[in-house]
Amino acid sequence: MTFLILGSLTVRNAKHETIHIQRLKHRQLLATLLLRANTPTSIEHLMESLWDGTPPPSAERNINTYVHTLRKLLSPDDLRSTPIETQADGYLIAIEPEDLDLLTFQTRVRQGRQASRVRDLDTAYHYFEQALGLWRGEALLNSRGSQSLDDAAAHLSAEHLASLEELSEIRLSLGRYAEAASGLRAAALANPTHERLWAQLMLSLYGAGDRAAALRAYQRFRKVVAEETGLEPCQPIQDLHQRILASGSVFDLRLPAKSIHLVEAAPYDPVPRQLPRDPADFVGRGEELVQLRSLLSPPNGRLPHHVVAITGPPGSGKSTLAVRTAHLVRDRFPGGQLYANLHGATPGIRRLEPLEVLGRFLRALGVAPHTVPSDVDEAAALWRSLLDGRDVLVVLDDVVDLAQVRPLLSVPKGSTILLTSRQTFALVDNCVHVRISRMSQTEAATMLARLAGAERVARDVRATTRLVGLCGNLPLAVGIAGARLANRPQWEVADLVERLEDERRRLHELEAGDLAVSSSLAVSYDLFLGGAHPLDRTAAHALCALGVLQVPDVTSHIIGALLDVPVDMAERAMERLVDGHLAEVDETGRYRLHDLVRLFAGEQAVRQQTRAARSATLDRALSSYVATTRLAVKLSGYRRPAPTEVDLSADPAPLTSEDEACEWLEQELANLLSAASQAMAAPEERTARLGAALALSLFWHLQRSGLPSRLLAINRQVLGVGQRLGDRNIQAYAHGYMSMALSMTGHREEALAHVQEELALFRELSDPHGEQIALGSLGEIHLLLGRYEEAIGYAEAQRRVAKTIGYRPGEHYAATTIGAARHKLRQFDQALKVLGDALTQTREDGNLYQETAVHEKLGDIHLDLGDPASARICYETALTCAHVAKLSIAEPYMLLGLARSSRLLGEFDQAAVYLARSVATARATGTEELKNGLAEEEAVLAAHGRPITALTGS
Repeated sequence: MTFLILGSLTVRNAKHETIHIQRLKHRQLLATLLLRANTPTSIEHLMESLWDGTPPPSAERNINTYVHTLRKLLSPDDLRSTPIETQADGYLIAIEPEDLDLLTFQTRVRQGRQASRVRDLDTAYHYFEQALGLWRGEALLNSRGSQSLDDAAAHLSAEHLASLEELSEIRLSLGRYAEAASGLRAAALANPTHERLWAQLMLSLYGAGDRAAALRAYQRFRKVVAEETGLEPCQPIQDLHQRILASGSVFDLRLPAKSIHLVEAAPYDPVPRQLPRDPADFVGRGEELVQLRSLLSPPNGRLPHHVVAITGPPGSGKSTLAVRTAHLVRDRFPGGQLYANLHGATPGIRRLEPLEVLGRFLRALGVAPHTVPSDVDEAAALWRSLLDGRDVLVVLDDVVDLAQVRPLLSVPKGSTILLTSRQTFALVDNCVHVRISRMSQTEAATMLARLAGAERVARDVRATTRLVGLCGNLPLAVGIAGARLANRPQWEVADLVERLEDERRRLHELEAGDLAVSSSLAVSYDLFLGGAHPLDRTAAHALCALGVLQVPDVTSHIIGALLDVPVDMAERAMERLVDGHLAEVDETGRYRLHDLVRLFAGEQAVRQQTRAARSATLDRALSSYVATTRLAVKLSGYRRPAPTEVDLSADPAPLTSEDEACEWLEQELANLLSAASQAMAAPEERTARLGAALALSLFWHLQRSGLPSRLLAINRQVLGVGQRLGDRNIQAYAHGYMSMALSMTGHREEALAHVQEELALFRELSDPHGEQIALGSLGEIHLLLGRYEEAIGYAEAQRRVAKTIGYRPGEHYAATTIGAARHKLRQFDQALKVLGDALTQTREDGNLYQETAVHEKLGDIHLDLGDPASARICYETALTCAHVAKLSIAEPYMLLGLARSSRLLGEFDQAAVYLARSVATARATGTEELKNGLAEEEAVLAAHGRPITALTGS
């Protein structure tokens, strides 16, 4: 039985099942006994602990009842085996040191101090790491409520803090500066006047190469000390501050009674600068800017507000105001500025999910992409940890509702969330709303004058007032009108007013909100369409074309495909739209439309083009996407896409290398999935076929990247298209790809049904290549289901068909399945023979994908044969192959095998590291079927004193 009190009081039985102790008094009694484990505890002490010295008359009888209840909970089958013993005047809990985390903690601390005294710092580091890894939060968190237990918890917290200081000292002495800083941040903030902690934090930050952060830490400490005591920091810390100020990158600093030598080091974490370009022509919103600056950059050194929401109707300038404000206060946030457009109100574009936004931000803060958690709560916890001790401004633009951003809002003090939305955020704690609607008449006129020229605007005040009114006093509409006047210097303001007055129906809608912006956009569009320069008319056509394609952003190559014009002309046309404030462009040359402009573009496409013309426009873009995707797949070394009957009318983008291809697939993935989904929903057969071809072409990229949820969702649509068109080839591949996605997430019975459909369809089509693929999938799924004889039967059938058609990869796949199944049947010699032959063949054919799997299966056999050294060599080779083949989905299995091999070789610390990496990559790739294996290995390692739960964060 295991007892844990370094966190919430938790009890686990021999089966590692949690024993639930519901009543507080029962937990308090057990906690009191555990604090004095193996020592008799008197009834008087128990009364003091449970009732703060004022026990009820029935206290002793109550305690006896509580003890009886605890014994039944702890030993339900045999009360004689209970660890709670009756003593002369009280009770005692008899427990082995390794079965109580407090005793283990104290032992490890004692061992660490002994090693530290003889300067064996590596050993000391090891013991203190183990000791602190036992803590799961505040001690006795669910058992407090009496003064005695509160005091005990405070004492344990002091022990924890002292141990952290000692570990930090060792980390600094060993040169582990970034690691020391990471461990010290939260503790220093929780103990704002603790001199030793803050001195160590300053040293660790400096040693990690972040001199500015070290100086900021001193200023924060000095401010708190002055506010709470009226004094300056102690002289040693002042001296340390001066040494950092005066030093270069190498120096020797001394703390009281300690000597620490710092060496030159690179900064340990990135500082993101993601804000869009500062809107230089920004005018108006003076009151709002003053309010926002006071919230985000308060005077007198006060902390910025937690969450600030800019809310208002569409077209009111929320996003521009947010970006302008962020630039004005960016110096207040030296930890960086993060930005994301969440597409909450973008017509036709899927809004971002919380996990996607967290993933972007975590990667920007230095988290490796494959280690970003796939669980939103875990990602949010890592998000909070990385922001701790930083001062970061986070701009969340176009938020649809609270649910979309809730996991991101709980940021540590010093950081701020600035968001824009049409919705109110009244339910968010400590959120200040800055509500905006229309600009004032003066501000709108000033904006118009800035764009069109002050002299021209002043010549006709009445026309200016009328024009602003027709624009609804909305910044978007006023900005477009001003830009058009600027592009037509021969016009007076009244000329543009007259054009707007002609749109009487639209003028009525102009006063209604959203349609007001559409009316203003129509003026801008008409000016382009009727422009004297051909490029203006091309720009108008580009806007219409973008209303047909529903993707987040596009490159010039796709614009060229949409318009059927050369790429350079497409780029020039888009730049004209950017100049006219109808499109936006980022530094990577990707163009996007404001959500309201996109809606307007879609309406214009319907008005200006027939359905057939719109379909042809979409098909050209889809053809370009399919052609480029197939080229990228080929350059990336993936298997060839599923064959689909579709004629392509566009050339691929100019990709020439594997690196370019991989980068293109990553950057375009959201666009490709969105375009494929839109196309497959279209009624036109060619469009739907292009969408299916695009989705099928993405299979290997999605599969190897470990994206099963996206893989499953898009192939459900593919299956629907295949059924609607009566195309059995498309249906067969969709069934097969869905089965793989379901198998990746552990839904094997459902996967089995799909692959059986796949086999039947390929046999109907007399397609032996597809038939052997389905047979191979059936063998693999039966292997995973533990039906080993059936797995061998299907794999043998695959091998026969593959050999008949001369398809060597199919033979390799079948051999791997047969070898693995023979292993599971304990037929080791046969398994080794089959897999050995398969390894030779895969190497001869250069089939790195299948070679990875063969090495893994050989490693599994060597483990079962009691040869962990050979197993480790196999898993290491498999992991190398997986890296080269970009098989992210396979990495968790190899790492788990390495963890088991290292553990059997007695290398428990190395095993713990491999297991932690396996857990992280499994989460990142959605490999849920590994859960049982990971839990089993974690339990075994934990039995050897390795706190794997703390390592993995599970």
